[in-house]
Amino acid sequence: MAPFAYVTNTGSGTVSVIDLATNMVVATPATTGAPIRVALTPNGKRAYITSRKTATGSFVSVLDTNTNTVTETIPDVTDFFIAGIALTRDGKHAYIANSGNDHAVKVLDTATSQVTATIDMDTSIDVAVTPNGKHAYVTSFEGVTVIDTSNNTVVATIAIPKGSTSTTGRGIALSPDGKKAYLTNGGANAVSVIDTAAHNVSATVAVGADPVGVAVTPDGKHAYVTNHGAGTVSVIDTATNTVSATIPVGAEPFGVAITADGKYAYVTSSGAATKNVSVIATATNQVVTEITVGNKPFAIAITPPAPAAA
Repeated sequence: MAPFAYVTNTGSGTVSVIDLATNMVVATPATTGAPIRVALTPNGKRAYITSRKTATGSFVSVLDTNTNTVTETIPDVTDFFIAGIALTRDGKHAYIANSGNDHAVKVLDTATSQVTATIDMDTSIDVAVTPNGKHAYVTSFEGVTVIDTSNNTVVATIAIPKGSTSTTGRGIALSPDGKKAYLTNGGANAVSVIDTAAHNVSATVAVGADPVGVAVTPDGKHAYVTNHGAGTVSVIDTATNTVSATIPVGAEPFGVAITADGKYAYVTSSGAATKNVSVIATATNQVVTEITVGNKPFAIAITPPAPAAA
């Protein structure tokens, strides 16, 4: 499968499909509602796109990546503004966070498009599933909740220091071996490194202002963090838990995704006047090109995904 990136344009109500071989936008399908987050099935054949809640409701749009058309719209699964989504390794279930009045995590059966479980929480913002598919890590204003995906029960909660504001858990990403989780802590301008075996914070790495998105390279050696308030990307050396580079990008960077070969990081800039995706060469940590997409690009996902640990 050729590599493509899928960018949610919240201000345009569209998804920009980028051919990574040319860094050109090759399709711009419309979604129902204002798209926020996007997750791809492991085989890359479908993209699941959450929307922010509006007067007409909230939706999950299912995009056929072969035709770049929306084949299904699922109503009333997401709530409020930030609705993180992650799929299990077998692609059978999607875990969807809700940060509004309905704080629960919804579990969507992708075969039937029905919600099969609801896991109540104080709030939920973003979610990541471990490479082996056994656990879902859900961020909130208080920290991280760990869900056993075999029975959808909470097995651990991990408190995270809030820092100067109540905005604690924003984005989360797992290392390829599943041993570490990297949580952006907007209140502390830091990334909390979580030991997934011990369910505790093993390190805290200071980054730029208001970190939001995070992605780990396929070799697990670096984590790329978008600093929404600073207009930069911090590169964390995961062996030393130190920042090895700081890269200026567009205004209000939000989403970040890394190619399967680890050579490039793609970063969305959600500032209203920016409409850009910055392409960073990971060998030099330099921006090598900018791609114009839709209005207020937020999340990004890349297919095919990197191989996951067993």
